[in-house]
Amino acid sequence: MSVKSDPGGYPQRKASEIPLVSAIQMREIQGVAQEDYGIDILQIMENGGRSAAELALAMLGGRGRGQRIVILAGGGNKGGAGLCAARHLSNWGFQVQPVFAEVESEMSFVPRRQVQILRSAGIADPDEEVSEYTVEQQLDAADLVIDALVGYGLQGPPSGMASAVVELALAARKPILALDVPTGINATTGEISTPAIRATTTLTLDLPKQGLLAPAARSQVGALYLADIGIPRVVHQRLGIRIDGIYNDGPIIRIRR
Repeated sequence: MSVKSDPGGYPQRKASEIPLVSAIQMREIQGVAQEDYGIDILQIMENGGRSAAELALAMLGGRGRGQRIVILAGGGNKGGAGLCAARHLSNWGFQVQPVFAEVESEMSFVPRRQVQILRSAGIADPDEEVSEYTVEQQLDAADLVIDALVGYGLQGPPSGMASAVVELALAARKPILALDVPTGINATTGEISTPAIRATTTLTLDLPKQGLLAPAARSQVGALYLADIGIPRVVHQRLGIRIDGIYNDGPIIRIRR
C-alpha cells in the first residue's frame, strides 16, 4: 500500500510567515481558551483528532478501502486526540487498531472518555491485552501508524509503556503520522531523545512548536502540516500572538521550511 508523506492539495505557507510557540506558550494559549473563553478540552482534542483523520485519509489515497491504521495512544490529551481520529477513520472505511500505551485507570479524562466511546462503538476490544507480541503483530500489518503517544509537554525521553511502544514502532519501519510533535522530540528546543518517533509526516496543532523547525529535528518531523483546532483568534491576540490570515485558505495547511 503506497502512503504519500506529502499528499498535496493543501494550501501552503512559508514557515517564516507563521508565528512559532514554545511549550509554555502553547500551555498558556490552551489555558486561556479553556478558562476565559469556555472552550472545552474535549472540543479542542476532537478538532485535533478530526484533522489528523483527514490528513491520514489524504495520505492513504483519499478513500477508505480497508487499509489498516494503528493508533498509538498515550494517557494524555494527545492520546485523546488520536482516539478521536480512530472513530472518524473507522467511519470512513479503514480498519483501525488502537494501542493503549497507558493503563486506562491512569489516563487523564480526555483519552479515558474516548476509550469508553470506542469500546461502546465496537472499535476497541474491551478484553484485548496489550503485549509486545500483539503490538508487533498489529504494527507489522499496518499501512499507516499514527503517533498519539506523548504531547508537547514532554521533557526528556518517553518512559514506561510509551518508550517501549516507540521502540516497537521504530522497528516496524512503517509510515508514521505524528500528531502535534513526534514523541521524543522536545517541542521547544527540537532536542531528540532516545527513543524518538521518526515521522513520515507531522500534523502540528493550532500553531507550530518551535522545536519542529529546529534543523536537528527535521529528519524526525518529515513533511510538516498545521491544523486549526478552533481556538478563537482573540486568545492569541491577548497573548501578543498574531495569526491573521493563516487559515484563510483552509483549516489544514502545509508548512514550507
